[in-house]
Amino acid sequence: MARKAKSTKPAGATSKAPKKRLHSELENDDPNQQQTILPPEPCTPTKQTGGRSGAEVEYSAKKTRKRTSAPTTAPALRSPGLLSRSSHANTLSSRGLPPKAQKVIRENEADHQVENMLCANIPEILQQARPHDEARSELAVATSERICADLEWRISKDPNQRVLRLRKRAKGKQPDTATGATNDDSKLAALLNSMGIAAANESSAELEGKLAAEFSEFQPWVFLSASSGKQNERQSYPWIQHFHLYIAHLVRHYLGSVQYGENSATASPRLLLPYKRTDTKYKGSDDDTRADIGLVSRSVGANVAMVDGSAYYNEVFAVTEVKASSGPLRAASTADSGIDTSQLDGDTKQAFKQLFLYSRQVFAEQPDRRFMWGITICDNHIRACILTSSGALASHEMDITTAKGRCDYIQLLVNWCLCDWHQLGFDPSVRYCEDERGNGYWEIDVPQMATGDAGMESAGSRYETQTYTITGASVAADHLFGRHTRCFVAMPKQSTGNQGKVLIKDSWSYLGRHQVQERSGELGEIAFLTKINQMVDEHPEFAGTVPRLEDGGIVRLDVNGHLAIDSVETVLGDLCRHLPKHSSDYAYTHVRLAMTPVGTRLRELRSVAELVVVISDALQAHKAVLDHCQILHRDISENNIMFTRSGNNIHGMLIDFDNAVDANAARNRSGPVCTGTLPFMSVNNLRKAKVARTAVDDMESILYLLIWLGVWGITTEHRKQTHDKETQLIEWNMDVGMAIRNKCYAMSSKSNLDILLSEFYTPPMSELGSTLQAEDNGIVTDYKALKHIIEAMRKMIFDNPNVPGNAKGTTIRVGNTKAPAETGHHDNANTVMQAIELILPGKENKPEPVDSFEERADLEIARRIHEDVVRLLRACADQIRSMS
Repeated sequence: MARKAKSTKPAGATSKAPKKRLHSELENDDPNQQQTILPPEPCTPTKQTGGRSGAEVEYSAKKTRKRTSAPTTAPALRSPGLLSRSSHANTLSSRGLPPKAQKVIRENEADHQVENMLCANIPEILQQARPHDEARSELAVATSERICADLEWRISKDPNQRVLRLRKRAKGKQPDTATGATNDDSKLAALLNSMGIAAANESSAELEGKLAAEFSEFQPWVFLSASSGKQNERQSYPWIQHFHLYIAHLVRHYLGSVQYGENSATASPRLLLPYKRTDTKYKGSDDDTRADIGLVSRSVGANVAMVDGSAYYNEVFAVTEVKASSGPLRAASTADSGIDTSQLDGDTKQAFKQLFLYSRQVFAEQPDRRFMWGITICDNHIRACILTSSGALASHEMDITTAKGRCDYIQLLVNWCLCDWHQLGFDPSVRYCEDERGNGYWEIDVPQMATGDAGMESAGSRYETQTYTITGASVAADHLFGRHTRCFVAMPKQSTGNQGKVLIKDSWSYLGRHQVQERSGELGEIAFLTKINQMVDEHPEFAGTVPRLEDGGIVRLDVNGHLAIDSVETVLGDLCRHLPKHSSDYAYTHVRLAMTPVGTRLRELRSVAELVVVISDALQAHKAVLDHCQILHRDISENNIMFTRSGNNIHGMLIDFDNAVDANAARNRSGPVCTGTLPFMSVNNLRKAKVARTAVDDMESILYLLIWLGVWGITTEHRKQTHDKETQLIEWNMDVGMAIRNKCYAMSSKSNLDILLSEFYTPPMSELGSTLQAEDNGIVTDYKALKHIIEAMRKMIFDNPNVPGNAKGTTIRVGNTKAPAETGHHDNANTVMQAIELILPGKENKPEPVDSFEERADLEIARRIHEDVVRLLRACADQIRSMS
């Protein structure tokens, strides 16, 4: 057996959940007040109960969560969730979208993902869970063969099987029974004896009674092909649950005494048990989606029973989506490739769609999730699915009514019970622990800075980590595909108070599969921050306006004794060839950074004046980074501008260079690129214009952000009053076409912009009376002054007197035909969109069109606009600071 680091958890110890979930310090009413689950004074950790790097241990149901009154419920192996998420509809970027609209958007997105991000009918998927350790792999094969033999023996003795045989013989078909089905376990017993393992201390009669009871419950499922008519999916819930309990009984019987020493690198076996509640909303969900069946991990010595009480996304291992029927599935065109989803029937597509919706909740609620397993069951057809940052792959159909299908699925379940923790999709470098008092907390390992080129790790560099204790969380990875960015507030493990507090960013960067640097020119956020920090050292006036990288690098995992880069390619291996076409040359790589200072989100600002100061600082940082480092940010949003407060002084900070690009490389890029956050994306970005992104795109994003904040309110109190507000800004977040039309119309003239600004939040008179009033130059701190700033920015970007005429306005010119955007309201916006569609990528246009948006991508024009906008906001901020 492989060896592992020594575990400090005493035998027989149980886990204890944190007394409260860990909230972000950025969500408190007082931004200077930090919420934490750390003990009041430093304590030496004595237990590691997450099971990611130490031996998995049995959790006490009473101490993990008050979810059951039955003391026999299996103890949990998962800890309580780290994040406490508010409803997604309440976050600022989703304002204007009622829950129903948000649900429609997510469902449409899931439909698109099933069509474009899924490849099915790949039998090799099942081998991804095969234990890496040779001895454990042999044990998994022997155990699954023994379970299959037991099941086939029971089926062969069942009266229903004899009826099914007669029907098949009458049709000229061979009966489907496993050859040599027997109830003899001598082969597995011999293997266990050779490994020094004894079966569980359970009498044969007691075990037989349990197995017979479970078999009688799921018996109709394995004989489903002999039934007539379409089955109701609810009818199959108990069949599926009891099938998994049957497997769990035998796993516990044969592997219940398998224990690996403190120096073993492999965790002890586990059971996979179903929740008792089916078709239910899971705790931690931010919508009303109801999952069918969830499987949770428990220690191998746990009592085999359904997990009673509420279901939780923060502990579920895999979610199962059940449908009543499954249509025929055509075979793959070649043995080397899967099939596209056009060959899947409607119910099967719907099952995958629901699975995708559940999975985004799991990623959001489990801070140590790298990838996820899922299951779809349509009538008697089972598919396993592995969901990664780059795409999803699904297995072939496993027909539960055939011996081959049953054995394939049993082999997968046994592999899941025996494989390493990281093969289940968990991250061993993020651990749930307890101190000596039983207080729960999370630890995370951050790679230390390497000495390679531009701060990136070289292939042969020594891998060392710094362990941090997480004290808060601010960003959850609530998307299925993509970067899966998570942000945590943390401190070095041995520090006290706020000493050494950092922001840890954990994400999957879109790096080239065969090289560290991106083929398109992006160096990666580590290299960018290294270069930016060097700039700050030379220009200290920008200190605190951009993050300082303290530690960081590519995360690596111990894979069967070998240190491997954690990437989608490491997870899938040769199966990467099945990923969607747009992912064929790229795969996400796991990167983790520790940065200072720890900022506070814009939602904690106290006035418009503070907003203007913060935005000005962020813009000056944006310009300095572009001028001195040739790095273009490309993702301005309300999440990527933060602030720090020291007494009465406030400073803005531009963060998140994950989407940044080398500006020189960007200008040489061929093909359209679309990056950013939908409500704040520039028009060129939204329509994927075939021109390089420039500072003008980011200035547009700043303008849209200020409008967004002005409509919904700056402070937390103001936002509470606009929660259900009806506004045309809903179009910015609903659809790309709607966003383009509305932005083009609103930015075309001052009068059109005024229509949008009329929706601004109006503070109560008592508040207006206490704020600074308008000056002659329009520099004030209330919402009226913010309108003046926005109007000035619109003019500088879209109607700047210092740029050529072709670069002004929001019109699209095709030959000598002009499509105006300056008259009418939403009706004329359709005319603008029709003109815009003429120059969308893939359209043929004769003669070649010229439009003002593309003209503004000229480097010199972009530089002038950039300087004018930065100068405007800096003047406003200087005036506000002088008056404070």
